[in-house]
Amino acid sequence: MSAGRVLATFASLGAAAIHFASVPDHYTEWWAAGVFFCAVGAFQAGWALAALRACGKVAMLSGLVVNAAVIATWGISRTAGVPFGPGAGVPEGVTRVGVTATAFEVAVCLVALWRLRGRPARGFASSFQAVALAGAAGAVVTGLTMPAVEGAMSHGHGHGEESAPHDHDEGNADEDEDREPGRTGSDPEETPSAGQSPTSEPAEDPAGEHGHDGAPHEH
Repeated sequence: MSAGRVLATFASLGAAAIHFASVPDHYTEWWAAGVFFCAVGAFQAGWALAALRACGKVAMLSGLVVNAAVIATWGISRTAGVPFGPGAGVPEGVTRVGVTATAFEVAVCLVALWRLRGRPARGFASSFQAVALAGAAGAVVTGLTMPAVEGAMSHGHGHGEESAPHDHDEGNADEDEDREPGRTGSDPEETPSAGQSPTSEPAEDPAGEHGHDGAPHEH
């Protein structure tokens, strides 16, 4: 096995993981997009296993054609927008998730193209060299893949949260409107303060009630 096949294998596995992580979000937006991402991820995972066992022209050609088509689709969706679907004609934003997956696919295409041109493949001088290269390639691909997978999954959760916004101010305003027609409380000016008795009608002057007008009593 050559170093190129090892790198292409890990790169294809990384791209497959990113596409699988992106399936729920794209399936929610459009079922056909979810199916497409699932199919691409399945092919890339299967191609990685096939590249480990053999490096024939059929395997290399299929890897080159499919990954090149995926790269072209990604480029169109970021520049002119896909020509069909809910977001037809609307370009999508360039994110780290898409860039990472595309970089892995470019690596696969380069290795496949190199093999198809009949370039001699260099083997490993020793088993230690093979293990070291495999470990280094696996570490690099994993380090790039994990943030991209997390970004794809968090992007899906973000859509779910945005679908049901919660506005505290709007809720409070609605509650105030509901209470307004049936308010039973008194205005602050009418509410007696603590220690005061409710205001009552002023008592009439006892003098006036008994006919006292300030004149001396007549006994």
